[in-house]
Amino acid sequence: MRRWKTERVELRAKGGERLVECVARRAGSKKRAKRLIDEGLVSVNGQKELLARRRLKGGEVVRFPLTEAPFKPPNVKLLFRERGVWVFEKPPFITTNEGEKSLEETVRKLFNPNLKVVHRLDKQTTGPVIAVESEKLFEAFKKQFKRREVKKEYLCLVKGKLRSRQTVRRPIDGKSAVSLVTPLEHFKRATLCRVEIETGRKHQIRRHLASVGYPVVGEFLYYRGSWPEELLFCPRIALHFRKLSFTHPATGKRITVESELPKDLKEFIGELER
Repeated sequence: MRRWKTERVELRAKGGERLVECVARRAGSKKRAKRLIDEGLVSVNGQKELLARRRLKGGEVVRFPLTEAPFKPPNVKLLFRERGVWVFEKPPFITTNEGEKSLEETVRKLFNPNLKVVHRLDKQTTGPVIAVESEKLFEAFKKQFKRREVKKEYLCLVKGKLRSRQTVRRPIDGKSAVSLVTPLEHFKRATLCRVEIETGRKHQIRRHLASVGYPVVGEFLYYRGSWPEELLFCPRIALHFRKLSFTHPATGKRITVESELPKDLKEFIGELER
């Protein structure tokens, strides 16, 4: 995956200026500033702020990671290919199958015009995504997902110290949802965790972890509290899809595809205080 340099920016607001104007001082333009705000990367006095037109008071502290990642063309890597089944590594800041710049449209242009993605990852989440060449394969995978035969394992960084393994069972949008969370490594203000999900509800990991008091670092929808200064410079939501296991519909073989933690998150985690 392409390496993007991330700069840690801290600004003191001028009285009466809008947030987008403040961020634009370092982002280079209001358009780029708004994109950073919309992606949940900007904070005011330690809290994430999504309102670009918010009027700031003089002296308020605006912090954000300044990265080129949201503005660059996606760099898609092929992880697996066999008999009509492809697995690609999704980069951050693109949707899976919505819009002209989605992962689906990108792989159709670069690899095969008949490809159709089977499942989704959140916009900022990285990791393997299955795509297939035929409707028959697509339907076969739909059945595997429905029967929960596809195994999914994630890595994420959460706020606070999670001391022991937790099983989070909380319905999402009226449907059952289960997440198994295991702490792997502790830092002064955060914990690196492995998360296995038995279901695949929208934003499941983000919603579940926020609901039990350990929001994913970078979260801006399901946690609106304050963040330690160190965690405000995470280059995106710190969630990565690490391992995917499925049965190939054409061969019957069990396939496991793994994806390394991308450099942006690896470097950020490597700088955390222990």
